[in-house]
This record gives sequence, C-alpha cells and structure tokens, in this order.
Amino acid sequence: MSDEALLIALAQAIPGFSEKYTAVPAVDERQGEYKQLYWLDALLGERYLCYVEWKEFDPWGVDGLNALAPVQQAGITLSTDSLYDEQGFPVQDISREAFLYDAGGFYLPVLQQQLQQAGLQLLEVGMLQRDGNVYLHENPRFICVITEQPKIEQLNLQLQPRGLVLC
Repeated sequence: MSDEALLIALAQAIPGFSEKYTAVPAVDERQGEYKQLYWLDALLGERYLCYVEWKEFDPWGVDGLNALAPVQQAGITLSTDSLYDEQGFPVQDISREAFLYDAGGFYLPVLQQQLQQAGLQLLEVGMLQRDGNVYLHENPRFICVITEQPKIEQLNLQLQPRGLVLC
C-alpha cells in the first residue's frame, strides 16, 4: 500500500489529476469514524471530489459537479433540466417520500447519461466496514472517473486498504 501506487491509480482513473505535485496527507485519527472520508477530501479537494446534499442538490449540487476538473476538461455542463416540466414539476411520477429516500435515483441516471458520452462516470465513495459491507453516507461524495473498468478496479485496490471503495 504505497502512496506512489495510490497516486498513479488516481491519475489513471481521474482525468486531469496529476500525481507529480500531490502529497498524500496523513489520516487524522481525531476525526473519528469518518476519518477516511476526510482524508480523501484533503487528498483530492473540490476539483476532484464533490460532496452532495441531496436536499439541496438542484442547483447547488449540479454546480459542484460541474466544478469537477474532469467535467470541465470534457467541456460538459451537467444539467437536470430534462427532469422537470415547464412549471418546474418532475416529469416522472415520484412521490415526495420516494424522492426523500432516493434522490440519487432521481438525479443520477440523467447525469450519468450526460457523462457517459465523454467516457466519464460518477462513482460514490463508500466506507468499508469491519464486516466487509460498504457504508454509503446519506449525503455522498462523488468522484468523476473514466469508464474503463480495469483502471477503476486498480484504483479500488489502492483505496480498499485505506478503508474506502468506489461504488
């Protein structure tokens, strides 16, 4: 589990990320159960990682995703406009309760479709639990990566010993 191997895997999976001038920070044990997520925040910053609060996603979350370096380099402007009619109501039938419990299921398909045209995708950062399960936070962190599965698998091999996985 070398820092160099992690940085190379990040550079191969995340367009625009460079391992040359990037230092891997130490994990701050004082940050408790989410220390791995905070470590990744410090490593990647807002240019390569986007924290999303679903309740405030549209338009602020879209703006955060559009600020990611891979999205900007691809010349894409992500939009969720196609999800709403002219009056601002969702075009698909979704209850308020369903939306509150699965906002990602409402927004992500249209965003992924837009990214896929450029060979990109959003993957959520999950935390590996001691029992082997993956914990996904209700307000996720996303990384925009390429769609080449072998490079994503290599990145996950570097993240897993650090308690993280991309889903």
